[in-house]
Amino acid sequence: MLRAVLCCLTLVFASTVALAAPPAKGPEFRGLTFGARLESLPPLTPLARFGDVAYYRRPGDKPLLGEDCPTDIRYGFSRGALFFVRLTVSGCEGQAELVRAYEAKYGRPINESAPGTLRLVWRLPNLTVSLSHFAREGRSEVDYVYLPDLNHDDREIWQSPEAIRADGPIGFRGLRFGRDIATIPDMELAYKEGAALYYRRRGDRLDLGEIRLSDVLYGFSKGRFFAAIMRAPGADDFEPLRRAYLAKYGPPRAVPATLEEDLVWSWPKSQIALSRDAADGGLSIRYADAALLAEVVKAETAAGAPPVISGGLRLFSRGDPPRSFRGAVFGTPLSALAGAEYLYGHRGRKYYRRPGERLNLGDIPLTSVVYAYDADRLASVTLIVAARDGDPEKDFERVLSAYATKYGPPAARGSQDGSRLFLWTWPGVSIALASPKAGPLEIHYIDASLLRRREAALAAKALDALDRKVFETPRQNPARIERAGGQE
Repeated sequence: MLRAVLCCLTLVFASTVALAAPPAKGPEFRGLTFGARLESLPPLTPLARFGDVAYYRRPGDKPLLGEDCPTDIRYGFSRGALFFVRLTVSGCEGQAELVRAYEAKYGRPINESAPGTLRLVWRLPNLTVSLSHFAREGRSEVDYVYLPDLNHDDREIWQSPEAIRADGPIGFRGLRFGRDIATIPDMELAYKEGAALYYRRRGDRLDLGEIRLSDVLYGFSKGRFFAAIMRAPGADDFEPLRRAYLAKYGPPRAVPATLEEDLVWSWPKSQIALSRDAADGGLSIRYADAALLAEVVKAETAAGAPPVISGGLRLFSRGDPPRSFRGAVFGTPLSALAGAEYLYGHRGRKYYRRPGERLNLGDIPLTSVVYAYDADRLASVTLIVAARDGDPEKDFERVLSAYATKYGPPAARGSQDGSRLFLWTWPGVSIALASPKAGPLEIHYIDASLLRRREAALAAKALDALDRKVFETPRQNPARIERAGGQE
């Protein structure tokens, strides 16, 4: 069987040709030369087209591991030239034999496997060959990518248009998610945030098409690449980016917020967020590997880090977020809240209620609904859940189940005192279900963009107060920093 498999791997290279002589032809797959024009090849059956890329099958293609292992082979053409082949083998137990065959043909591969997925990569001078086996699906894929104008790293993260729309990005600027930082040259530490370290890359391009970037950051956790952040100062660049990302990744989820606009692309294995700050005009683009990002969030939670509500990288909840509560739209002025009654103020925020408010949420009874305003904009709504049946745990499970059914699974955080917090987050809005050790359940709807602005204002005020503070010199022992009692 091994000999039969080797016979199928008919990739031939012109690597022995002297440098001074041009190669006669590119590498081949089953007699088809990469780079050849579609019209010069035997008849192929069209399957699909995505812009300049089209996919075909060849009638009569033989299976890779014999008749007992069905093999689907697809040929990709970019602007009419062959550049991509994918073999999908399913429903058979020939994985080990397949690996041995490719190792015998191409030598020792680079192993980039992860739990549940075997991934072996051969990087050849003008071709990348990768073999992936997905244990859960019982499927193996072999990809041949011929992109002579790209370097090895860029070929490594290349994806077909249909794959990138279906699965999302697998890396960024030649770096595949999960890659060890020890294998990446020219990285300089920028800062640490929670469980992550963020780096800049010496000589990195500060451009994205015609857009000039102000910064490009690479996030690593436990030495593995999990996220990338690009920032640009100009809001005028948002529309060109929106159109470009729409063409590449398909329709996003638009998540409007009071002080920013966000577009989110979510896949099971990755996510992208394109955000524009409506106040200062800056924009950011964030790429993340979903599984690795989840590990970062879990590590921060285990370390007792505060829950991420207002900013930073996080996994966005699926589905559409609420942009209002009972007709009260976040970010709107107090005048839009009919019949509002003032309750109290605290640290510049004012709190109101509505007479005749319905004190229930579906079958969940409430004791109060309070609306909070920052600078005359609706910033949050707090619901206090009424206890019933004398069983707080049953009340908690009922409320959690109702929200999880509507918004999907939340991010959870516990504390040593027994209190619990469950979060559903989107770029512009967050929902928090708080179960304190003592006291009633609380449900908070939060305008995240207004919260970010409030946090920034409080931080600026504190720093300004610190700048004006005058420190008194010690009255005793002037030659020492400490006073006699050891106090500074």
